[in-house]
Amino acid sequence: MVLGALEGEVMRVCWGAEHPVTVRQVLDELNRGRTPPLAYTTVMTVMSRLAEKDVLDRTAQGRGYAYSPAVPDEAALAVREVLRAHGDAAVAHFAAEAALDPGLRDRLRRLLDESP
Repeated sequence: MVLGALEGEVMRVCWGAEHPVTVRQVLDELNRGRTPPLAYTTVMTVMSRLAEKDVLDRTAQGRGYAYSPAVPDEAALAVREVLRAHGDAAVAHFAAEAALDPGLRDRLRRLLDESP
């Protein structure tokens, strides 16, 4: 999934936050130095759609929601989308590429050994 320009800006704010964020918090961050400012409803719609696409997680907070990233960064989002679209074939191609590159193969082994 390729993020649109505003989706990317919203995600950068969410990825940079230490805690779940509200639409208002993201809006305030995005509007710093921005002319004209974005509308609350614009950011709310983008965040809602990102939640529907499983890019953001949301939990009820008061009358609205608090949002947090469902993936740690853009690379993780890209990997998830490739695996969703191509499944085992993507894994097989990745393994074949790793087999041809000793450095990549070694990094992959280290990552697998370090993963939970």
